[in-house]
Amino acid sequence: MNELKDYQSDEGFLFEIVNAVPSGIFVTDLEHNILIINKAAADMVGLTPGQCFDRKCYEIFNTSMCGTDQCTCRVAIDNNRVNQGQTTLHSENGEVIIEYASRPLRNHAGEIIGCVEHFIDVSARVAQEEAILQQQRDLLKKREEDIRHLQEEILELSTPVVEVWEGVLALPLIGTLDSHRARSAMELLLNEIEKTRSPYVIIDITGVPTVDTEVANHLLQTVDAVRLMGSEAILTGVSTHIALTMAHLGVELGTIKVRSRMADALHFVIRKMHKRRQDSPLTELILQDGMKK
Repeated sequence: MNELKDYQSDEGFLFEIVNAVPSGIFVTDLEHNILIINKAAADMVGLTPGQCFDRKCYEIFNTSMCGTDQCTCRVAIDNNRVNQGQTTLHSENGEVIIEYASRPLRNHAGEIIGCVEHFIDVSARVAQEEAILQQQRDLLKKREEDIRHLQEEILELSTPVVEVWEGVLALPLIGTLDSHRARSAMELLLNEIEKTRSPYVIIDITGVPTVDTEVANHLLQTVDAVRLMGSEAILTGVSTHIALTMAHLGVELGTIKVRSRMADALHFVIRKMHKRRQDSPLTELILQDGMKK
């Protein structure tokens, strides 16, 4: 203990203590002249402590705050409090992200005579944190994609397009029908028509509790799209509640064939197909007879 007391007035010993600190430390007077600086602080800008003495701190350290009203030492002195934060230090060695803390330096009378600044290189930590954040973003993106794919699969399962008879497709809709699901159902149905070239489509909404104006319009658009692809659509399962809703919303179904049940629509389609087959030979004979004349 007595040996340490002997060293208290030894300036060289004081510098040894300061240099033993692995993070950067320097002391300035009120004119920003560097009075004390340790090796770690000088190393960050590629200098030696001797090259930094009696020079302005903003000549040695290049940050966005240095030489401005935002100078961390100036803020600490003007507000008589510790000022801390994070910034980027530019030097010939490259850019270093640092965390700093500046506090007023007082004499024995309590008067502010300068500033003490302490800073550490947090570049590795920030890079690690950014890498972790990027991993989290990638995981979140993958999770969102997985959820979207799962939703699409569930949507396909909840809006199946089935061939109930040769040349007859059925789209049974069950549950709440929003605009997104209605649009997806239309796309699935049109794709299936393109694949099978089915002349008839039955859209059954027996299991749909209610519809709004947007969904009703999607249904009408689906029927129109089916017609443009050369097929005929029949709407079935319109409940009393949905019928009243559509009437109240002013939805016109005049151009759409409507049947009570899917079975009724299927019977209707089979009769039409049977009649078409019966009419086909007669049509062919008429055409042949016309060609002979």
